[in-house]
Amino acid sequence: MLPELSQLIDLHELDKEILAAEQQLQQLPEELAAFHQELETLEGEQARLQEELSELQKQRREAEAEVTDLEEGIKESRKRLLSIKKTIEYKAMLQEIAYKEDRRDQKETRVLELMEAIESVTRLLAETSQKLEDTRQALSRREAEVAAQMAQLKEERARLEKQRQGLREGLPATLLRRYELISQRRNGTAIAEVRDGVCTGCHMNILPQQFIDLQKGEEILQCPHCQRILFWLGDEAEEGNNLSRQVS
Repeated sequence: MLPELSQLIDLHELDKEILAAEQQLQQLPEELAAFHQELETLEGEQARLQEELSELQKQRREAEAEVTDLEEGIKESRKRLLSIKKTIEYKAMLQEIAYKEDRRDQKETRVLELMEAIESVTRLLAETSQKLEDTRQALSRREAEVAAQMAQLKEERARLEKQRQGLREGLPATLLRRYELISQRRNGTAIAEVRDGVCTGCHMNILPQQFIDLQKGEEILQCPHCQRILFWLGDEAEEGNNLSRQVS
């Protein structure tokens, strides 16, 4: 294998590692963003439930106050009933008492409904508040982990970039430009191994003569289909790859 091809393969491996590190550096903040979105949703739900609970409690107080007022009115009407002598007025007062008692019963039923609703919302609020607290704690832990991971990834990327620069400086400018152009067109995969006469980049057969030339290792060759720079590791490597495929 030509020395510059071997060096190009090393550069390609470094580029893949750098790309993987950069992808992780992008994904980690996105993961935290999803945490923050969940937190925001729970905070909104908590605020909504608190508002609903406050409104239900207000309605309960108002309904209980109405029940108290009606009870007082019924007591007053019953006292007045004792002093009424005329039949017509007596019947009218009985109707008034019955009306107030009916309204009181309706309000008491409403109070019971509100108490059940308050209990249900209180339970939901407690569950949401617990989820919110758990999410805050999980986010805090994950933020610390992400900060450490990102610091490590940046350090690793800097180390790889330094190695990459050294490899680039040792390559012919024309070969490096060809490599970079193919890398841009092929989503970062500019080099492909040939196994059994097949380019592993596009999975197409290369020409028999081209495979013979590749085995000689005297020049830089490209796949006629995908234009990736080709390399061949030798018969022993191919036998090992074939054995691995048979076992799997």
